[in-house]
Amino acid sequence: MPNFLAKLENACAANGSSTAITLGEDSITFAELWSNIEIVAANARRLGFKQGDTFLFLAQPGPRTMPVALGLLKAGMRLAFIDPFTAVESFHRRVDLVQPKLVIADSKLYLLGNPKSQWLRKLIRLNVVDYASIGEAKHFVSGARLPMHPSGSGRIEEFLEPVAQAGDDDANSTTLDTNADAVVVFTSGTTGDPKGVVHSISSLSASFDATAEAFGFKPGETLFCEPMTVGLVAMCRGVTWMIPGKKLPQSFDKFFGVPTDVIKLLGALENQPETARNLKLIGMGGAPVLPSLINRIHSVVGSNVTTLCVYGMTEILPAAIATGEEKLVNTEADILGKPVPGVEFSFADDKEILIRGAGLMKGYLGKPPNEWHATGDLGYLDAQGRLMLLGRKKNMLIRADMNIYPSLYEPGLCTIEGVADAVIVGAPDEIGDDRVVLYVVASEKNGDAAALIERVKRELPKHMDQQSYPDRIEVLREMPVSGRGQKRDMRKLEAMALELFEAGS
Repeated sequence: MPNFLAKLENACAANGSSTAITLGEDSITFAELWSNIEIVAANARRLGFKQGDTFLFLAQPGPRTMPVALGLLKAGMRLAFIDPFTAVESFHRRVDLVQPKLVIADSKLYLLGNPKSQWLRKLIRLNVVDYASIGEAKHFVSGARLPMHPSGSGRIEEFLEPVAQAGDDDANSTTLDTNADAVVVFTSGTTGDPKGVVHSISSLSASFDATAEAFGFKPGETLFCEPMTVGLVAMCRGVTWMIPGKKLPQSFDKFFGVPTDVIKLLGALENQPETARNLKLIGMGGAPVLPSLINRIHSVVGSNVTTLCVYGMTEILPAAIATGEEKLVNTEADILGKPVPGVEFSFADDKEILIRGAGLMKGYLGKPPNEWHATGDLGYLDAQGRLMLLGRKKNMLIRADMNIYPSLYEPGLCTIEGVADAVIVGAPDEIGDDRVVLYVVASEKNGDAAALIERVKRELPKHMDQQSYPDRIEVLREMPVSGRGQKRDMRKLEAMALELFEAGS
């Protein structure tokens, strides 16, 4: 069965003295990386953790933290991600689902999430959940030594303390079940129930192989990107993963990010023309890629750079890949590209895209697996075998790398005092990113609209994940409706939202 940890071990052995990870001035070689992974796997058992135990990982990925996450996976533990900016109620539901035995989080999260730091959260306008409230788990802190750590917590460095004969330790000698639950990633579902996407080492390895082949990763190259999964894919091929810090590196071969990341990169590259000239590839995913962005890339980096547009989702990534040149072709639908090897597409009667393959998730946490995953997107295969996107079936907005499901939040927003109705709509910007508008109908027709908006802002942390917060909140006297059923007139609401931004309001 495919095992990316075994491939990483081989890459570390073959590229021992080369740099595996860099973050600012900090770095680690491939040889050091694998040595630390084995030490962490041995220490996991020494510190009382068992195969199948769940750990939450909310530390900044880097040379000091990645060996810990990978070592715990090697020890057979299950990694779960729960966003620190999740709404409080949703956070506790997700914790209840995974029952973590271990929490590894940055010291800043403990400081900001502490109930005593409410003044600080208001000052910096940042809502952070209280990770220390997970009382049944052991806490190990990363980063600077700051106050507000949970009582009895340890430091992440304890996992890296040398262990005698670490290679013979039970935690290392135990056979790893590559089909067991390895990673749980929570995504915003279309209902109030959290959706935990469960992957195994095997399913992740299949996706990693497909990504590595598409990007043509070769030993000695450098990849500049933030997503941990793509960085790990690169390292399994002997590529140096350069994690974004305060400064743009002087040189790197390839880049991956969401379209908004690419826009930021292009702005920085305009001041570093030599870096732009040496760039070989720009990969994009997580949001639609419009022709205007491809043209912008060519204007800054040149037309010789390879541009890849990845279609996928947390459930399976990648699924199909298109080139930037294909995006520039004027077609009746958005070209998503040819399916990657091992991925199959089918289509429901309403043209919803169905997908399966070796990289497909095991299933949603606590739910039976499905042979096919219904994507919520509408499309078809053209005569050349390329996947074509017609639109979305599900009510979803995309901003940066965040999928926003209005129906997940609107019922809670309607419980805020003074709000009779609420609707969330998007207005695409020039690169296709949704600018989010929350329209609320006041229960008092002659009430103070400004006061209502301020009240809604204060109540947002109870009902919305911070990354889903609206860019604007507007008060309506009544909800526009249409049709015989007098349903919300979504087209009118979307047009109203677009006018707000086009007018520069």
